[in-house]
Amino acid sequence: MRYGGFFLSVGVARVLGLLITSVTFPILVRRLGVETYGLWSYVVALCAFLEVVANPGLSTYITQQVAARRHAAAELLPDFLALRGLSILVAIIILLGIAAFEVRPDVRWLLRWYGIGVLSVGLVGPDFLLTALELFHARSLLTLIQQALYAAGVLVFVRTPKDLIWLPASILGSALATNLAGWLVLWHNGFRPPLAINPGRWRAILVPSFHYAATTMMATVYHRTGHLVVRWFLGDYALGLYAAAVRFVDILRNFVNIALSVLMPRMALAAQSRAGLRRLVHAAVSALAATSIPLMLGTLATANLVVPWVLGASYAAAVGPVRWMAAYLLAAPIASLLSGTVLYALGRHRAYLASATAGALVAVLFSLILVHAFGLAGVCVAFVLGEFAVGATAYLLIPRDLRDLWKNPIIAVAGFSAVLMVGVVRLVNSYTSRPLLVVGAGAFVYLIASAVLGKKLLMQQFGDAR
Repeated sequence: MRYGGFFLSVGVARVLGLLITSVTFPILVRRLGVETYGLWSYVVALCAFLEVVANPGLSTYITQQVAARRHAAAELLPDFLALRGLSILVAIIILLGIAAFEVRPDVRWLLRWYGIGVLSVGLVGPDFLLTALELFHARSLLTLIQQALYAAGVLVFVRTPKDLIWLPASILGSALATNLAGWLVLWHNGFRPPLAINPGRWRAILVPSFHYAATTMMATVYHRTGHLVVRWFLGDYALGLYAAAVRFVDILRNFVNIALSVLMPRMALAAQSRAGLRRLVHAAVSALAATSIPLMLGTLATANLVVPWVLGASYAAAVGPVRWMAAYLLAAPIASLLSGTVLYALGRHRAYLASATAGALVAVLFSLILVHAFGLAGVCVAFVLGEFAVGATAYLLIPRDLRDLWKNPIIAVAGFSAVLMVGVVRLVNSYTSRPLLVVGAGAFVYLIASAVLGKKLLMQQFGDAR
């Protein structure tokens, strides 16, 4: 009952957070415009690389230690904060060096203002401690409050591209407020870290932390390289289209990840039993197929209607990039399942790093090659190929007895139902161009077809997983 409440709390927070994001995102891109939104995404991408420098796996290591030893591990917190402070100083120095070479004064100003702010605010973020101490209800509530404050700041203050200053202000202000509230929750629950720093422990903290930092850096590379390549070779307007398309498909992908996030804790628990893990993996594949396949084909079929409707007429040119990235809705969940869920649950951290490294190499290499041959479409394809490389590498590294996970009848059911859905979408679209009617008709047909063909199979698989 207790852990069921945790899953419910986290699940509800994720769904509500996605709803807030789904409302805020189209408003933001419309008000900022293509070029300004692209520049903002470029700044965020650069800061994502620097955040790895500012937090080189330290939070991951401390989370494990506190989760294992709870309040006894509080003695490590002062050393963690000291190391984080030093890492942040290094990241800020690198940031100022990058900003000095930026030719656009508005981007240079954003890098300094937002970059230094987000790196500094990250120092006082207690999310990892709330997770380690199983304070999931408080963490979920604070996450929702932060997202709501951010959304309110965007809706109230960001009206035109000239109001861009309020975007980082909303992010940093909401994060700082909820971070401080998180520390009050920890104090109320008896978390009392000492104030003594022991540099003799730093090596023991840094060695395992750098492993996680390398994995995080590789993941950041294959997720963010496209933003840099598009701006360098294609310009700010193309960057705006690319950034909006990436964010669009990423929001859709997050709906798939809800199912994986619910199954992951039980998968980690079942890692000691190969038979139990096998059943859970097959259940996860079923959940992935039932959501990813229709989302991918539906995006291909309806992008011409949905993208301008959600993002605005000025983003009509983003229809092509969204379609090129539609396969991401299948590739990214595959990578998340095989690498971030199965390998991590089995404790194969080196294999986890190897899969992320493969994705980074493929994304960088193909971005630089395809941008010259195919322009924006080439970078979109490289973005998807990076995710497929992660999934393919992880598939080769998982245990052999799990590699038959694609022999799952739900995949065929989802594929057939999705094809019927696309046919209905085409038919309805020949009579009307209203996105809600077209998408609604397709979703209705998919749900009916998949329920008729796959209901018993799904109930059997998830019953076995329990």
